[in-house]
Amino acid sequence: MATSTNIVNTLGAGSGIDIKTLAQNLADAEIAPRKDAINAKISKTEAKISGYGYIKTALADLKAAFAQLDDASDFASIKPSNTLPGVLGVTTTSTAQTGSYSIEVSQLARAQRSASNGFAARDTPLNGGSAFTLSLSVNGGTAQNITVSTDTPAGVVSAINGANLGIKAQLLQTGDALAPYTIVVTGETGASKSFSLTASGNQLSFGTALQTAADAQFKVNGLSMTRSSNQVNDLIDGVTLDLYTTTSTPTRLDLNRETASIKDKIKGLVSAYNDLEVTLKELGNAKSTIKDGGGSLVGDSILQSIRTQVRAYLTNTSSTPGSTITAARDAGLSFDRNGQLTLDEAKLDKALQNNFDEVVKTFSAGTNSKSIYSTAPSGIAGDAVIKLDQMLRSSGLIANQTDSANKKIDTYKADLTKLDERLSRILERYTRQFSVMESIVGSNNMLHNATT
Repeated sequence: MATSTNIVNTLGAGSGIDIKTLAQNLADAEIAPRKDAINAKISKTEAKISGYGYIKTALADLKAAFAQLDDASDFASIKPSNTLPGVLGVTTTSTAQTGSYSIEVSQLARAQRSASNGFAARDTPLNGGSAFTLSLSVNGGTAQNITVSTDTPAGVVSAINGANLGIKAQLLQTGDALAPYTIVVTGETGASKSFSLTASGNQLSFGTALQTAADAQFKVNGLSMTRSSNQVNDLIDGVTLDLYTTTSTPTRLDLNRETASIKDKIKGLVSAYNDLEVTLKELGNAKSTIKDGGGSLVGDSILQSIRTQVRAYLTNTSSTPGSTITAARDAGLSFDRNGQLTLDEAKLDKALQNNFDEVVKTFSAGTNSKSIYSTAPSGIAGDAVIKLDQMLRSSGLIANQTDSANKKIDTYKADLTKLDERLSRILERYTRQFSVMESIVGSNNMLHNATT
């Protein structure tokens, strides 16, 4: 009211005023509170979007932690040891079981190796420049033909290797003064892979025997065995043995359960869940002292929705339970009164020691490489990975909330545009009104000056 009086007084006094500034100030005074309110809404909504981003990151980390336990192979915990590692190599898979074995190797598997006669050069003609045929018979079986298109030692090697019939050829330089080039042909290991290779109508012969084919011979716990290869993967479930050399004394192979890596993975799950819980609490805490994101989702139902869903992954009975181990709690996982996930390591050790297969089944359904789109029961970790993936997809909960917030921001920005348009109209009105007033004052001043 005082402002209006001052304006009138000033005009009445015949003094000039800055009509443009006055009009702008009055228009701003009318519009600014509304703009401030909308900008505050935009800032709050942008903070929510950042909060959803923090949740997404924490959920992705939790999914990765569950993924460390969703395949049976993640529990491959057999640690092999043997007293003669230079004699025997050992690798294990998730299907290996504990046990002890005495292994003696009396003979390694060998491949037949035969050499040709010598040649003066790698391009020495063998058949007058014409193609010819080699005849290969493995273990006395039906002969197979190999066509040699280029009748030279190098051409023979190329033809043998290109035929892919189980033998390989090399052209070696022996250093012999007259005939330094020789073709060496090697078959596959095992007595049943002996072969004969002949060439008719030319001077090529493979008559020099360098090594005969033979099976590996060994004993396991006193039982004699043979294999055609020095890599044996069908003797002990989940175990591959590589025979390096023969033994003069038996080597002892022990397959022991090693659970430290499994415990580390479960600890990783505990850490990832608790990080998520801290994120949810801080985002929903109106008194949070964290500047970046703290309190940005106060009152947002998404916090409790996610907490309830994720907690259920670890409290519900597994979709593939065992008879003794049926849920995460049976493997030592539980929640304290503050909502933190904890691990009873002694309980986990006992479960792994006494019910290892059930732990694997409860967490992973005892299967490997499950699809995230599978509807089959997948165990605690497998189911969690699938559900978290759904939550994190572009059509999932987090993306939907983010999209909704972005649409609100678009609406708020549209409201700001409308306010700017209204500001222009108000400014125009004030300017017009004050211009009329200034004109009247000017006219009165001129009349007053004329009469005096």
